[in-house]
Amino acid sequence: MKRFFFFLLLLPLFSPTLFAQNAPIQGFIEQHKNESGFIHAFLSKDLFEMATQTELKNEDWNGLHNVVKNIGSLSILAADSIQNAPQLYKEAKALIPSESFDELLAVRDGSDNVRIWVKSEENVVTDLILLVGAREEFVLVCFSGKLELGNLSELAQLFEAGKVEQLARTSERLSIDFGMSPNPSRDQFTLTYSDEQDPPSQLSMLDQNGRQVLSIRLSETPTQTVVLPDIAAGVYWVQVKTRGGKIGMKQMQIVR
Repeated sequence: MKRFFFFLLLLPLFSPTLFAQNAPIQGFIEQHKNESGFIHAFLSKDLFEMATQTELKNEDWNGLHNVVKNIGSLSILAADSIQNAPQLYKEAKALIPSESFDELLAVRDGSDNVRIWVKSEENVVTDLILLVGAREEFVLVCFSGKLELGNLSELAQLFEAGKVEQLARTSERLSIDFGMSPNPSRDQFTLTYSDEQDPPSQLSMLDQNGRQVLSIRLSETPTQTVVLPDIAAGVYWVQVKTRGGKIGMKQMQIVR
């Protein structure tokens, strides 16, 4: 995939038509994220900051960190040794309606394909979908936040499944585990976290684009009740941050 990096240097600045990342892409990620050979991660701004500044500090992530001015979320689905990568690439590409998305990049070299779709405002990318398909390699990255279009070449490092997997696996190692019940939930749920040495301190709820819809302080007790305000029904990410700075992410469905 490194042969594609050069093409990013040729990208012009422009303002594409706005679009929203759609439910079919998220459904595709949900369908395949637990399959053998895949690595999946959803990184909030806090988890991204922690991953790129700790275990990955000796890698070449500084350029990416400088380009990402304000990450909302980064959803990753990747595999670098699967037999059906070309077919998965076609399936994912078909879920992106061409009449709604502006394509920023399309490069094909033999069986290797790289595509990028973006949403931008005044030369600042606010949403990006990156899709890579090769003989045994598949990468899907959905970004929400702020990226400078002029520095988009810094994203080249994400084109390699190995790099994407490294970021995803690092986020997994840095994450903490916690429990939520019931899930789906209506008005409230019970949060459980048992590490007495590093108790929970804050809970945030994020929508699928990483926008924060709830933030509350937590007590240091291992079991506590979280009361949900008037949040629309849907699937959200619950983020728990500990006093020591560790972070856990889990999905929750809210029903009304």
